[in-house]
Amino acid sequence: MSYNLLNRLRYHSFWILDALKGGGIKSDIKDIRASFELESFDSLKEKNQNYLKELLDKATSESDFYKPFKNYKSLDDFPVINKTIIRNNFDDIRPKTLRNEKCYFIYTSGSTGTPFKICQNERKKNRNTADTLFFAERAGYTLGEKLLYLRLWTDRLKKSRISAALQNIVQLDICELEDKQIHNLLMKLQKDKSPKGWLGYPSGMEKICNYLEAQNSKPLDCNINSIIGISENLSDHVRSKMWHYFGSPMVSRYSNTENGIIAQQSIDSHYFIINWASYIVEILDFNSNEPVKNGGLGRIVITDLFNHATPMIRYDTGDIGAIDIKPNQRFPVLCSVEGRQSDILFNTEGKMVSPFKFMSIVPEFPELKQIQFIQTGKIHYTVKINVSGTFARENELMALFKSYIGNNAQVSIDYVDEIPTLISKKRKITRNILVEKSKLENLTFTL
Repeated sequence: MSYNLLNRLRYHSFWILDALKGGGIKSDIKDIRASFELESFDSLKEKNQNYLKELLDKATSESDFYKPFKNYKSLDDFPVINKTIIRNNFDDIRPKTLRNEKCYFIYTSGSTGTPFKICQNERKKNRNTADTLFFAERAGYTLGEKLLYLRLWTDRLKKSRISAALQNIVQLDICELEDKQIHNLLMKLQKDKSPKGWLGYPSGMEKICNYLEAQNSKPLDCNINSIIGISENLSDHVRSKMWHYFGSPMVSRYSNTENGIIAQQSIDSHYFIINWASYIVEILDFNSNEPVKNGGLGRIVITDLFNHATPMIRYDTGDIGAIDIKPNQRFPVLCSVEGRQSDILFNTEGKMVSPFKFMSIVPEFPELKQIQFIQTGKIHYTVKINVSGTFARENELMALFKSYIGNNAQVSIDYVDEIPTLISKKRKITRNILVEKSKLENLTFTL
């Protein structure tokens, strides 16, 4: 049986199964498309008002945590919550009437190892699937195609061989990317002529590109139709290398485990198309819950319109970003997603510096195995370096780093054998010890 026939069989089987279950996913995809086809943001907000009212009314009438806000006038009347608040008030936040209904528990430790769980009802589960299919299609992926999924595969996440085969997913573990394994993978991909999509950590894809570069490889013929980076910032360097070697444009997806897809880059731009069909997104000031001006950096706070089992109303994601208006877009876009607050470094004048500036340093020093930029004080920084042999360009690196943080910065170089990864097996390129410490002490961090 040809791969095209098998892919079509998977495609039609998926929709037949959805139809037998009531057609919830297909209905949601139609709703998402209808939202993105609206002519104005006002029309979209009006359409979302019904979903928002249903969420807020149910929460304020059936959740002990939200009952004090029963007389709300608008979304602004609700408090901003975060993981800690949800964790400490989990039972009170959940609506009583939904506690006996079928619920899917979603577990995450993020990258730090702090346990966190939420419930999702069937409605939310279907919406997440629809969001995934809609945004995957926008990146070039077609349901039924082989998906090369590169991430950390824990026992909880790993699919059985039968399940992976039925879904046409190749589970590639970020922990298993040594040269021999990369070589074997690339050989298999070139022999397999079926259409494929990449989905995974940019750091893992970078490692594959570095291997190809070291082999002086030409672009590969692997029939890749889409490449989506998740969970980490995507640098222009990795984006261009993946396009060069695999012949498909790469986009970055902004999502999290507890909610789903919040935004995704379009193929022809660097900004992120916000999933306004499923979320309300706000950018709030760092030290208050006031909205920032268009284009200003702040905390990304979302309201999940479809999870009634654990209402996440004005949920602080812990990420930093900026929303702006673009002339060729009907709806506001995320013009910047800078990552976690604890990943942001400040220059010696107390101004935030985008992690992308530090990511741009990496390709300038290909002799380095690993590098990490750490802020330890208001003007004190450490650069961790893992390199084989002698590093002769230390002064050049120091000058480039100081051009971003200030010439009066006190910078030390720390040569190490290995820069530890997080529990998720991601490796931070930046780390701010001051922010981490202030969070532990429950202090407001200002410079």
